[in-house]
Amino acid sequence: MTDRAIRRMLAFVEFAQRGDPDLTYAIDLARQLGAELILFGVIDTPAMVALIGRHRAAAGRGEGVALGETLTAAMVADAKQILQGIVDRAAAQGVSARGHATVSEEVPEQILQEAIVQHVDLIVIQPTAEKGFLQKFLGSTVAEVLDAAPCAVLVAQRGS
Repeated sequence: MTDRAIRRMLAFVEFAQRGDPDLTYAIDLARQLGAELILFGVIDTPAMVALIGRHRAAAGRGEGVALGETLTAAMVADAKQILQGIVDRAAAQGVSARGHATVSEEVPEQILQEAIVQHVDLIVIQPTAEKGFLQKFLGSTVAEVLDAAPCAVLVAQRGS
C-alpha cells in the first residue's frame, strides 16, 4: 500500500471576484494536512477588469500607477500584493505558502500546467460566480480542470 499523503496543494486564486479572495478554506486544509500551499492566479480579462477597479480606488487615495508603468505591469503588481496578503495570512497560521500569477486568457490550461510543474498532490478550486445552476457549481474552468487534472481536485463551495 502506498502513502498518498497530500504534501503540496495548489489553490487557484480568483482575481475577478469582488473584494479580496478568501482562501481561508485552503489555508485551513493545508494546516490540517501539514501541506505546502501554492497560491496561483491567472490574470485574464475579467481579472484585469477587477484589478483596474482596485487601481482606480487606489488612485482616488493618491496611490495611482507611476508614470511610465504599463497597465499589465500594474495589474501583475496588484496580483502579487493580493497573493502576498494571503501568504502572510497562511504564515500566521503556520502554513508554508508561496504564490505567483501569470497573464493568460487560458485559465484552465494554466492551472493544469502549474499543477504539473509544481508536482502538486491536490488542486483546490472554487466555482466562479457564473449564472445558471450547472455553471455556478461546475463553471467551465472547474469542469476543464476536473476533466484533465493530473492529481486529485477539491471543488470548494464559496463561503466554505
